[in-house]
This record gives sequence, structure tokens and C-alpha cells, in this order.
Amino acid sequence: MGAQIPLKLLKDFFEDEIIAMSLYKFMKRKSREKKEVFDKLAEMEIGHADFWRTLAEKIYGTRLKVGFKLRLKIIWNKFIALITPLTFMINYLELGERGAYIEYSNLLETVKGDKELYQSVKNIIYDEIEHEGVFMDMILGEKSRLTKIKDAIYGMTDSLVEILALVIGLASVIASPLTVGLAGLISAVGGTFSMTSGAYLSSKSQNDLYEGALEEIKIKETLAQHLLERDLKSALIERGLTEESAELLIKAVKEKPEILGNLVRSIVIEETPTNPKEVASTTGLYYVLGALPAIVPFFIAEFLGVPSITVAVIAVVLSSIVAFLTGIFTGVLSGIDVKRKAIENVLIIVGATAATYLIGTAAKMFLGIEI
Repeated sequence: MGAQIPLKLLKDFFEDEIIAMSLYKFMKRKSREKKEVFDKLAEMEIGHADFWRTLAEKIYGTRLKVGFKLRLKIIWNKFIALITPLTFMINYLELGERGAYIEYSNLLETVKGDKELYQSVKNIIYDEIEHEGVFMDMILGEKSRLTKIKDAIYGMTDSLVEILALVIGLASVIASPLTVGLAGLISAVGGTFSMTSGAYLSSKSQNDLYEGALEEIKIKETLAQHLLERDLKSALIERGLTEESAELLIKAVKEKPEILGNLVRSIVIEETPTNPKEVASTTGLYYVLGALPAIVPFFIAEFLGVPSITVAVIAVVLSSIVAFLTGIFTGVLSGIDVKRKAIENVLIIVGATAATYLIGTAAKMFLGIEI
């Protein structure tokens, strides 16, 4: 049955475990407490990597190695761990463990005819779920801080794109940098009120939904566990598992009720309660801060006698740098590809500014609009 597992999949699993092991060892050096926890996690990941390496050699006669590309991935992940707070990386690793056991759960369907291999994969899934539980405990109490940072990044990112696109479009038709800067500042202040109101209402609605979902899960745990399993099955399928794989995973974890409960809370309820006033103030504050790289250069340029078009380039560069950094933080917090998210942020910035500049230039050429 093992022969049905593609070699590429085994290689991906092996590389993921090696990267996780390297990160745990790096995090041990960065952490002041619970160093033994990272040691234990690293040892378990080494065991998982050895399992996938042995399986690949047994089935295909290929010995998986730590090659150049994998070393680059390890270096990149260590760089991210170096520039981000420890809590960020623990959150990132927690999401990574969740993704790992979901991927391995899909494999259960393939190997269910091989009892020994099935049990081995099931044991690895247990380990990965246990890892996620460890990280959840480590960041318990930090969730509100992480949520606050997410709100800050959301406000800043939205402002970066919106205000920069505005001032660049204006710079194409307005010769005075001061006028462009003032227009950007007025827009930033107006946008702050809009963002603050929207964030407040959104947070209140989210809290209502969270409390309702949590209460529903508590009732099902006590009176109707089969409904809890049904909800978990639906959530797993939404995340990419086949129906049969989801059923196999639920069947496997039913042997340990505490793991089932942990799975339901971490997958079915992803959001955490927030303080609407804090969310509103954080989003509004960082919306203003996100506008600064776009508008401050225009005020400075007014006193230095620099043309609007020249300072526009400077504003785009500064905003792109900020967008790249916020992309890294967003990727870490959401568990998605960090490099892709950072580059995506920069491309959005450049694309939006290019579009508004072209629109402004077209208005100047064809409509004769110029100030």
C-alpha cells in the first residue's frame, strides 16, 4: 500500500519536518523559558523526518537528503524567526502543526489497508496535534495581543495602499508637493473615522458569534458528542480533507477525548473575543501611521524644493518597504507563505500607484487638468 504514496509527497513531508526541527532548535536559543519543550518538539520532528526518509528509501530506493534548496528554506525561516517576536513565531508554528496533521490525515485514506503504516501515520498525527496543543498553551494569554497586532497591521496595510494611491495620482497633476501632502493628510483623517467605526462594529459582531459558538460546543460536548464530530468533519472537509479522510481522523482521535475537544476548539472556532474599543482605536491609530510614508515626503519636499514627481518615487519606495515588512508579519500571524505575502503586498502597492498615476496623467493630457 505504501507504494501508492508519491515520492514527491514523502519528500515534502520530510522537508517540512526538517524545517520544523531546525526552527524548534533556533527557538530554543531565542526563548528564555521552556527550552526543554523546544528540545522535545525538535526530537519528535527528527523522528518524523527519519520515518519519511526510511519510507521513501523502502518504497523507491531513494534516500532523502538536506539539499541546497532545503537549506535556503531553513535560512529564510530562521531569518523570519529572528526579526519577529517569539509570540509571533509560536503562533506561526501552531498554525503549521495544524496544517501538518491535516495533510497527514489525507494520507490515512491511502494507507488504511496497511495496518502497520496506518498506525505509524496515526501516531504522527497524534504528535502533531499534541504539538499544536503545546503551542496553544504557550500563547495562552497572548491571543489578545496577537489580535491587537493583527488589527494594527490591517489598519496600516489598508492606509498604505489607499493614501499612497491617492497622493501619487494627485502628484501627476498637481505641481505643489505641499498641496498633495495636505490632500493626503485630509484623506487619512477622514479614512481614520471610517476605519474606526467599521472596526468597532465588526468586533462587536465577531464577539457575539464567538460566544454563541463556544456555548454551542459546550452543550454538544455534554449532551451530543456525535453532533460535535459532525461539526468537526465539516470543518475538516472545508480545509481540504476528503470526506473519508475526515472520518478516519475523527475515528482515530475519538480514542482520546481531550484531543477531540482540542481539535474542535482550534478548528471550528478560530476567532478569539476582542475589545471593540481597543480594536477601533488600534485600527484607527495605525491607519494614520500607515499613511505617513506616503504623505510626509511631500511636506519635506516642499521646503527642499523637490518636484512632486520626484518625491512621489520616494514615497512609493518608503511605502513598499513598509508593505514588505507588514507582509512578513501578516504571513507569520496567518500561517501562509511569508515570502509570497510580502512580495504580494509590494506588488499591490506598485500596481495601485501605477494605475492612479496613469489615470492622473491621462486626465492631464486629454482633459487639460493641471494645477
